[in-house]
Amino acid sequence: MRQVGVPFVNALEVTIVKVLYRFGLAASGAAVGMAVSAMVAGAQPPRQGPGPDTKRVVVTAFRGDVDGGVKLADEIRNRVSNDFNIRQLMPVSKKDINNTLVNSGYKPDSALAPNDIKELAKLVRGDEVIDGEVRRTAAGYKVNARLFLSRDVALSQPLVSIEGSNLGDIAKQIVHEYDQARKQIPATQECENNLRAQKVDLAVGAARKALGSYPKATIARLCIANAFQSWKNGPDSASKPWKDSVLAVTNQITTIDPASTMALRLQFGVYEAQKDEANQTKTLIKLMQADPTNTALVEQVIATLVNSGKAEDAVPIIDSLVKANPGDPQYMRTRWLVLRAAKRYKDAVAAGQAYAAADPTVADSSYYLRMIADYGSDSAYAKAAEMAAMAAQKYPKNAQLWALKAQNERKAGQIPAAIASLQHALSIDPKTPGLQMLLAQLYVDQNKPDSAVIAVKGDVAADASNKTRDAAFLVSLGGAAYKAAEGTKQPADYQKAVTLLQASDEIEPSANAKFFLGVSAFRLLAAAAPELQKKTATCDQAKAAGNYLTMINTNMPAGGSVSPETAKQILGAAGQYQAFIDSRTKQLCK
Repeated sequence: MRQVGVPFVNALEVTIVKVLYRFGLAASGAAVGMAVSAMVAGAQPPRQGPGPDTKRVVVTAFRGDVDGGVKLADEIRNRVSNDFNIRQLMPVSKKDINNTLVNSGYKPDSALAPNDIKELAKLVRGDEVIDGEVRRTAAGYKVNARLFLSRDVALSQPLVSIEGSNLGDIAKQIVHEYDQARKQIPATQECENNLRAQKVDLAVGAARKALGSYPKATIARLCIANAFQSWKNGPDSASKPWKDSVLAVTNQITTIDPASTMALRLQFGVYEAQKDEANQTKTLIKLMQADPTNTALVEQVIATLVNSGKAEDAVPIIDSLVKANPGDPQYMRTRWLVLRAAKRYKDAVAAGQAYAAADPTVADSSYYLRMIADYGSDSAYAKAAEMAAMAAQKYPKNAQLWALKAQNERKAGQIPAAIASLQHALSIDPKTPGLQMLLAQLYVDQNKPDSAVIAVKGDVAADASNKTRDAAFLVSLGGAAYKAAEGTKQPADYQKAVTLLQASDEIEPSANAKFFLGVSAFRLLAAAAPELQKKTATCDQAKAAGNYLTMINTNMPAGGSVSPETAKQILGAAGQYQAFIDSRTKQLCK
């Protein structure tokens, strides 16, 4: 437009005359005057261009409906061009956006994720972004739009969430709300400047001015929340209620904008300082829902859920990641580990197999150990043994794998195979902790107490510090054998108990071993006495009975503390056998 007081026509006349004269187009004064008059009549003021402080807003195609997203972006750019003074604000042209997209490997009119728009804005020198989604509905279109500052996607302000049939009308409402929302930006910049200068009170005061001009302001509130959060590291942090202050402001923000990632992160920091694990987890999940394409955040949520004992809640999250990234070994591994933590072992086995199929190099010893454990936890012991066999074939010098093979073979009822596996493991490393004890248990399972004793003594020989544990182990086996013998009343079963209890007492004497040894010997003596009365009795039977009597008299006094009354009765009864056994021994052992 013309400015008052500027002699625009006179200046133009002078310029034209000079040009005409310069090119030798002389004419009569009347002709020149007519030419000048004609040109002045058709002259228009030059179109005003952007100024040095003009802000540039980036509007790319909205995500969702492809055609609708492109048309809505066009409408918004046109509306901004028409509604705003170019000296203050202008849209980055569609041509510049599409040229940059193509040069960056995208198609023209691509609908980008917010973080990608941020990078695009850097390239086209954009200051602000209008972004959003558009979906087809029965009524026409459902649109969600927001403003964010190009330097940080998290500095975001919801604009509208509306439904309508005319994209032009929707664009009008978006741009109107955008105009209102921009009123907070100058005061927010003042807040940020004061905050950088560590003038917290001035920063908060500046941002509050923005709330007066735009009550729904979230970007200004974020500056206030960050100002309060800065108290945390200040010299008077103990006296400043930074936690309550941050929560109060961020709750206001999330009421306006539930998807504000910066507000949610600030809340998480407060809950972390308060050691409020429940709210930490809830806030992380909200963060993930607000920023679902942020894989680092999704992984953090998964780790937090698993570490807090809520692995089951992490399963659908990792399932969606695997679905969105098919064949990605890293996510397949995470899914496997999450299922293991959730104790869904059958699913974990399948996930582990899929993971190794996608990347065979991951099948190392730790992989096999986990898979063996998963099969075992699912009570699939034969499968666990097979997996251990595969692992042992790949790592033949790994005694632990052979031991795991034996453990699962035992649980699957494959006792001879388990013994063979343990013997192989011991041939690799005779001092591997626990192997001899497991072998002893296997021999007990096979009713071979003598072999079990040899194995236990081998464990003591490998590490003398194990003798207390090993002696107690044999006592427990001997006690169990005695209890079984009480059910069968068979001398052979009592003899099994004696063998185990004697070995325990040899390794490390104990009252328990001596007591059950004395009781077992008395049962054997009571069973042997009637046989000695027969004409068919032998010297060996007499000597055995004498040994039982000696065993009672030697062990029961020291083991009597376990049950004094029982010990007294047995010692009294055993004494009555003495003369008879001595007599029969003289008769039979000449």
